[in-house]
Amino acid sequence: MAKVAQFEKGKTVVFGPEGFARVESIGEKVVLGNKVTVVDLFVLDSKMNVTVPLNRAVERGLRHVTSKASADKSLNALANERNEPIPWNRDGRLLKDRFAEGEISGMIEVFASLIDTAETRKLNDGQRTLLDRVRKAYAREIGEALGLDEETTQARIDAAIATRIGPAA
Repeated sequence: MAKVAQFEKGKTVVFGPEGFARVESIGEKVVLGNKVTVVDLFVLDSKMNVTVPLNRAVERGLRHVTSKASADKSLNALANERNEPIPWNRDGRLLKDRFAEGEISGMIEVFASLIDTAETRKLNDGQRTLLDRVRKAYAREIGEALGLDEETTQARIDAAIATRIGPAA
């Protein structure tokens, strides 16, 4: 389980499928007669404050932004690694669940799967929406990890995608 010291006030973290959040405070509260460590987060995308028990937040994907080395490795994986695409069932549950885990490896799997699918056929509305969400979350994390501005981050992702799909025929 995550320790309180691992999450510092004012630091940016990833909060699972909710996206990026800023740690506002960490403290103890009594809930139903039990002392519980809670973390107060400001979720940046939805501009909302949430208070969550720390152990529950970690279960839902609360983690630090990926390291620079992991960010570089993920860009390389996006460009070069080939895996069987995750199938899209009626509502895309497999892809959505993998993305909801909040880990960068899951983001890459979903992103690559949707890119590969888009190369063979037109994406449906749900797939396009998920692709946009994944790309936005991935760009934000890579930019934060590598200390890049939005334009440079998008250029690095575009270059990785171009390598993945190869030259236009």
